[in-house]
Amino acid sequence: MAGGRGCRRGLNALGRIAAVVALALLLAVRAASALDEIVLTSGDWPPYYSPELAFGGAANQVVAESFALAGIHASFVFVPWRRALEMARTGKAQGSAGWMRMADRERDFLFSDPLFESVRVFFHRKDTPFDWSCLDDVRDLRVAVTLGSAEEFQLEEVLSRGEGGLDIAKDYASGMKKLLLGRVDVYACNLAVGRFVLDHRVGPGASAIIHHPRPIFSETNHLLLDRNLVGAEELMARFNEGLRKLRENGRYDVIFRDISGPR
Repeated sequence: MAGGRGCRRGLNALGRIAAVVALALLLAVRAASALDEIVLTSGDWPPYYSPELAFGGAANQVVAESFALAGIHASFVFVPWRRALEMARTGKAQGSAGWMRMADRERDFLFSDPLFESVRVFFHRKDTPFDWSCLDDVRDLRVAVTLGSAEEFQLEEVLSRGEGGLDIAKDYASGMKKLLLGRVDVYACNLAVGRFVLDHRVGPGASAIIHHPRPIFSETNHLLLDRNLVGAEELMARFNEGLRKLRENGRYDVIFRDISGPR
């Protein structure tokens, strides 16, 4: 009986070891698979990102083709921008496209090489004279921004020093329509996004809106990967290499052709 109990203990120990080894192999396989396929969140920011556009928008097409050159299949889940970032932060997706650099985001995410560069500007009505040289010049105006972008413009402090106010539009078309109806004086928005929205989503009267030529700021846009993702640094390196190849072979220029040209 003693020998039998010893044998059973030995078998049980071997079983536990085998289970641990099997689990380690399973995790290794999953980690390897994660580097061959990735799920990313994205939002609506046309012509760069949109579920309504071919390939999810020009920038998402760049992301997908850059990953493809690295042997990785990328798929996209479109949700509101705040949720897109939160899903990537909590592990419900491996990353998100596309974001400008901010310190609070860098704590949680790795940033890719720039996907593209663009500018933010003030849109206003043609029949309402508007000029500015520093942000203090808008402190007495009603300024609209889109939900989720207020922290990127940092206008709250400026407006608090004057008689103006910040109006949060639920989406880009709503922001432009507020401007068209005279509910706000200016609308702060990405130049290419604003042009797209005016051309495709505002309807009659869109030609009454123009933009000021002075940029509020220039920005670069990036893919984010969750820092806690297994193999995140390797995955980002592979993506950046794919993006470099896409630029070198001319495909990058083909994808972005005409979306930011003169209107």
